[in-house]
Parts: sequence; structure tokens; C-alpha cells
Amino acid sequence: MTKVTTDDWVAISDHLGRYCWFVDEGMGEEWAALWEPEGVFIGVTPEPIKGRAALSFVSTSTYEQLKGRLRHIAANLHADYADGTRDIVHARYYNYVSRWDDTPGNFTFAICRMTLVRDGDGWLIRENNVELFAPPLQVAQ
Repeated sequence: MTKVTTDDWVAISDHLGRYCWFVDEGMGEEWAALWEPEGVFIGVTPEPIKGRAALSFVSTSTYEQLKGRLRHIAANLHADYADGTRDIVHARYYNYVSRWDDTPGNFTFAICRMTLVRDGDGWLIRENNVELFAPPLQVAQ
């Protein structure tokens, strides 16, 4: 694999910042728009979450369940182009999630392996496969 260019790294880092902000603020449509139409989120619920409608629901329902008091912090991002292309990136990062409601503290820590695809001047998430270090949030589906 080849490291991404600085411009692509900055764009992907910005994408992850929006990913964290939009999910924390319950901005379901905006969060889902960061994904491909058939994007897949693996590891936070017993079954993978597929497609923008289901992804949007994750953001809004989590926000409602925790009254907007959940916060994500993505860190230690490194990203490489998939072999033979600069239009697909494999990004790896940690996501620390904390809660700030009536039981504040650590919520979970995740190792994330994300595949992004170039979309014009930006990126869309094809898949985010996470390994949680605590039980997953129970999201009604």
C-alpha cells in the first residue's frame, strides 16, 4: 500500500471530523451523506447497518437515547491507497467515545478500519468495520 498524499489525508481527516460531529449532534441526514448510498457499518450492532436510511437512524436514535451527551474523538489516523488506485483508501484510526449525561465517563473505545472511495473532490465511506472494547450501544432497528 502507498501512503495517501497530504491533500487526501487532510480531506479524509476533515471527513472523520464531520463523521464524529454529525453523529454526536444527531444530524442523521448529514451523517448518512458521508457514506456511499449502500455504505455498511459493521461492529456496533449485532448485524451490519446498511444503507443511508439505516445509517441516518443510528445518528438520530443515539442522539435521542443519550440526549445529545455522547462525544466521539477520532485519533491516530493513518491512511493508504488501495493497491493500484488512488480512488480507494484504507484508513485506520481509534475512536474514543465518552458520555456526558447523568453517568459521565468512558463509553467505549474502538479500533476502526474504514474504506473510503473518492467522490469528486471528496470522499465517501464504503465501509466502517469497528472492533469495540466495550459492549455496543443498543440501537433500536
